[in-house]
Amino acid sequence: PRALHWGIVPVPQLCAHCTWGHPGPAAAASVPFCHQYLPPTATDTTARVAALRDAMWALGVQAYVVPATDAHMSEYISARDARLSWLTGFTGSAGTGVVTQDKAALWTDSRYWTQAERQLDCNWELQRTTLIESIGMWILDAVPIGGNVSLDPFLFSIGRGLRGLVPTRALQPPW
Repeated sequence: PRALHWGIVPVPQLCAHCTWGHPGPAAAASVPFCHQYLPPTATDTTARVAALRDAMWALGVQAYVVPATDAHMSEYISARDARLSWLTGFTGSAGTGVVTQDKAALWTDSRYWTQAERQLDCNWELQRTTLIESIGMWILDAVPIGGNVSLDPFLFSIGRGLRGLVPTRALQPPW
């Protein structure tokens, strides 16, 4: 069975590494060709995703999980806690994003599929499934064996956290 290492990287530490103009591995990525065909409602997230990938690379993180909740597990959150919205451009109240060094995906339920299609740019894949386990399976496929998957521990409850995202057989805590 595959084992992933789950790390806790609080948002302030990860964002401290998100310096604009930092020449990291993601800086070489060009603007995706599809940006010229995006609807006017889509947000260009190329610089934001590149900055996050630079921070991930500096910290040895292969995947980072971003939910749409805040530290109180609220569905409707204040603008200062809208991490997923800032990163993806998706403004729906339910969703989870995962960023790796070469892919980024957003999961949301069927209420928001049309909205997500109109707000996401081509840096993001929309995953049309409502199963939380599909996020874990996607991570297992995207992250190499022994890779580090990180998240902000204040944004996940015990019940929804690691147990809901990743099958137990793949979970190897960092301790």
